[in-house]
Amino acid sequence: MSTSAVRYSPCYTVDDYELWEGDWELWNGIAVCMSPAPSPLHQYVASSLAYEIRDQLRKSERCKCLVIPDADWRIDTSTVVRPDVSVLCHGLPKKYIDYTPALVAEVLSPSTQHKDRTAKKELYQQQGVHWYLIIDAEKKAIEFLELDHDQFVERLTSDDQISLSLDGDCQIQLTLEQIFSM
Repeated sequence: MSTSAVRYSPCYTVDDYELWEGDWELWNGIAVCMSPAPSPLHQYVASSLAYEIRDQLRKSERCKCLVIPDADWRIDTSTVVRPDVSVLCHGLPKKYIDYTPALVAEVLSPSTQHKDRTAKKELYQQQGVHWYLIIDAEKKAIEFLELDHDQFVERLTSDDQISLSLDGDCQIQLTLEQIFSM
């Protein structure tokens, strides 16, 4: 008889996730609480980014990308995340995001910043997200990470501006002033 104790660790699925109340994500079968609610500054910066990207995408008649704030992205049956901002270039899903966004942005919060810089960064990289923006609203700073040979590489901005190519016909120019002005 083995003297080793068997450790029980619950493994949840999307079916379980759909029954939960509150604000949760599901990472490889592990429930991750997303409370407390984001601060007004967090929400302001996330919405400013979404509006700016949306306005720029609408300038091109051929661009079919869409900006979706705060929506579930079901990666598989054991992983659901909710990025602050996602840009989708292959149509509007019906119930939840069901394919890899071209761009994902996370606004750092004290309770989530470590996860955003480590676990989520790794997850988004593995899933092939082309652009990952990590936004520090307090410092008025954005890290622009681009997927290059399956690894995120930070792209430096010139004069606090960066140009992003999302899907052939979709070009965006973002400046810190556009995102952080009040």
